Amino acid sequence: MAYNSYNFLRNPGFLMIDLFKKEWLFYLVFLLLSLFLFFGMDLVPFHPDESTQIYMSQDLFDIFKDPLSLSYKPGTELSNEMTYRAIDMPLTRYLIGLARLITGTPNLASDWNWALSWEQNKGAGAIPSSTLLTYARFSPTFLLAISLYLFYFSIRKILPKTSALISTLFLGLNPLILLHGRRAMSEPALLFGITLFFWAVSRDRIKPFVVGIALALAFNAKQTGIFLVPVGIIAVCTLPDEENHLKDMLARSAGLLAVFLILTLLLNPYYWDSPFSALVAGYQSRSHLFNLQIADHLPGGTPNFFSLILNLISNLFILPPAVSEISKYLNPMAQQIQVYKNILPHIWGRGLIVGSLQLAIFLSGFYVMKKRYPSQTKPTQQNLMLLLMSSLIMAIGILLALPIPWQRYIVPLLPLVAFWFGCGSLPFIEVLQAVARNAKRRPGIPK
Repeated sequence: MAYNSYNFLRNPGFLMIDLFKKEWLFYLVFLLLSLFLFFGMDLVPFHPDESTQIYMSQDLFDIFKDPLSLSYKPGTELSNEMTYRAIDMPLTRYLIGLARLITGTPNLASDWNWALSWEQNKGAGAIPSSTLLTYARFSPTFLLAISLYLFYFSIRKILPKTSALISTLFLGLNPLILLHGRRAMSEPALLFGITLFFWAVSRDRIKPFVVGIALALAFNAKQTGIFLVPVGIIAVCTLPDEENHLKDMLARSAGLLAVFLILTLLLNPYYWDSPFSALVAGYQSRSHLFNLQIADHLPGGTPNFFSLILNLISNLFILPPAVSEISKYLNPMAQQIQVYKNILPHIWGRGLIVGSLQLAIFLSGFYVMKKRYPSQTKPTQQNLMLLLMSSLIMAIGILLALPIPWQRYIVPLLPLVAFWFGCGSLPFIEVLQAVARNAKRRPGIPK
């Protein structure tokens, strides 16, 4: 039975039970993965940017009291808080603010100051208590768990159960996901927006409204989400098994962009007073920050494209999880970092040999799906093309826009890497399944 909305409304209980029976192994794995994510959340080493996100979570309270106090006023000097609103997207700080609102937890006394030492920041009240940090991390970690659910049922449109499950395990237990996906930072919300987008464009009926919401959530988690907008437009303009007339394509694209822009504007009161001036000030602030980062971390200038690709591959498959981008505050966290690394899933699969093997399986996934593409149905072919375009556009966009080789910059690519890794595993799984079937058919050995 097809799991469409009409059948679900007629008999939702039956369909849910039927779906659970067919996908019981995934639900078991999903439960265990979710428990692991939540119970290990407090072990993740602290990052100073979490303090900034927590400190800025006050915006959720202020948006209801006086939203225009968060708006940029032309001709005024940007405060630290206004600079954050200009250069960062707001979704994570709203999530943290919601957790604080529900639990009645007070905010930090001060934002993190990178010019000060660990002890000086602690004395200023910039280090969150263990309770505040747990509450702040809960919503992002919850979104990470939901992302795994969305990811699995997105790629099940293309891959069989076993390969889809391997892809989901590869994603959910990826050391980079376990580190960056459970912090009170932008990466978990970005992953949620990306996987929601994959889910939205893999449906039997693609709705521009839903695709627009997914893209808006991804973008308002982190600007990297903007790279998926062209893929979203292509998705709503090339619906399989439908006549895509120019008028219909323009209408669907306009609907998607309208939802994207309206939701983005609603989430960013920074733009409400003087949108154009705020946009210019935000661009200037981000350009200034980017130039400072390049000067500090790439003194030799931006690497060539070949070096950028090598850095990307190293971060995705080989280098150990990077607790911090700079070493200034590693000593005060040394014990916490060691406790975290003592848990095997937090460090597995990294290194030249195992990483190279993962890279080989990942790359073979493109070849495997190229060979099988002609035999796929139209909707499956479209899903494959959308994921391929997402992979290329996201990778190139990140390489060009974020040339500094920081690991958390490549986190948005991990769902795509996991998918192609699952594709590369298909031949091995099919061989093992064939061996298992042949073993069952053999006659018993006489005594």
